Parts: sequence; structure tokens; C-alpha cells
Amino acid sequence: MPDTHERKLAIRNAAAETALEVADLSGVVYSAGKVFDGLRTGRLDTENFLRSGSRDGITSRSDLALLEDLRDVSQFIITNRETPINSAYVRAVNAQITRSGPLNPGQYRTAAQQIGVNTQYGRHEPQPRSDAALNQLIDRAMAKPSPREQALELFVGIAKAQPFEDGNKRTALFVANSVLIREPQPEMLVVPVDENSPDKAALFNERLARAYVLGESAGVKDLLRAEGFSTHASARDRKKAAHLSRHPELRDIRLDPQGPFNREHDERENPPLG
Repeated sequence: MPDTHERKLAIRNAAAETALEVADLSGVVYSAGKVFDGLRTGRLDTENFLRSGSRDGITSRSDLALLEDLRDVSQFIITNRETPINSAYVRAVNAQITRSGPLNPGQYRTAAQQIGVNTQYGRHEPQPRSDAALNQLIDRAMAKPSPREQALELFVGIAKAQPFEDGNKRTALFVANSVLIREPQPEMLVVPVDENSPDKAALFNERLARAYVLGESAGVKDLLRAEGFSTHASARDRKKAAHLSRHPELRDIRLDPQGPFNREHDERENPPLG
């Protein structure tokens, strides 16, 4: 799908209106790190790191390296919201993973390297990719009728293709989100995960393995349609979340909606007419 002048203008306007920040992608970062790479840092500590750089709650060098890489990838897709999504863009996303991923970031793997994925259904080692092959995959995905379907096709297609030495699922997820954050009402695609139970992530991995080895992509796409999409929070919601992260003692306080604090904020957000 070519980026016309009108679409570029719409993307620029959407970027100005939504003012995305790296911390807005904390759900994407946390779920990718947790499910794909065994991130041990909690969800709130992940968001705090992305928002302020705080290392509180990060207990290992591997977690820090992973979060720094995912922070850089997040910043890249936000900064490059007007860049066409093609093979060069996908390689550039993978090239941001410099601490916790491939030996040669942004470069395609070769047949001689024999890089693949072991799954419960067998080994998945697809043929190496080229720019032309990756562009064909991207074109098929972008021909889907909606941004959600484009994102799903990009995620499953790039993850299954395994074009790079490492970081393929992370790359696939952030390329998929590159489509969604360019919309006037941005959404995020996250990996289903439950901090209190491994079952949800295990189901996701089982269905992704089916897509890899058995060619059955409908299952993982259905799971992501049901549980993978989240909307971009408003600026007011982000400020509230940041305030509560600094003052957790306020989480259980229920304010009177007509109280002075809420009235003041409501009037600031929605000034009275007249």
C-alpha cells in the first residue's frame, strides 16, 4: 500500500494529536519481554523504566539489556511513523536490538548458519529471506482490509519467516504495531500474558508453533483478535497512571466525582461553555 501525500498528512496529524511516548508502549514491551525472552521485571517496573529510566525492580543485566533494546525499538517506531513499511524498515527495526539479540543486527540470516526454532511440533527452519521476499510478505499483509488485520498478518508472517539471526518475534510485533500507531485512534497489539499464571502465554506459544510448523495461522490470529488489542490511553489517563505509580497509597481512594479535586480537573479538561 503506497504512502500517498494524503496518508502522510493524516499520519502527521495523528502523531501531533496523540503525542505518543515510549511509555505508552509499555504493554507491548512488557508482554514481548515476558513471553518471548523470559523478562523477570514486573509490569509496573517496566513502565517506570520506560517513563523515567528508573532501574528500580530490574534485578539482572539481561533484563536491563532487553528493556533498553525494547525501549529503543519503541522510540524508533514512534519517531519513524511516516517512514514506509518495507523490507528496509523491518531491517531497521531489527537493527535496534543491539544488546539482547542478533550478532549482526538488521542483517538476514543465511542457510549456512542453520538458525531455526524448536517447537513442540518439531523444528522450524524456513528458507532465508531477501529484500524481495520480505517485501512480498509485507505487500500481502498491507492488502488486508483493516489496520488490525494488517498488523496480525505482519506479526505472524514476519515471525514465521524468521528473517534475522535473532529477535524475530520482537521485530514482528513492533512492525505490526507500526501500522496501528499510525492510525488517528492508535491501538497496540500485545502478546497475551498473565503475571499470575503461565497458561495464557503457553497457549499463545502453542498456537504460534502451529502457525510455524503446521501452517495453521488462524488459531494464533483468533487469540490475538480476542486478547491482543488495546487502545492508546489519553494524556489524562497517562498522567493519572504516572501519578499513581509515584503515590501507590492513593490507588484505593475513591474520590467524590463532584469533589473539588475532580471538579478542578474536569474544568481544566472541559472548560464550561459561555
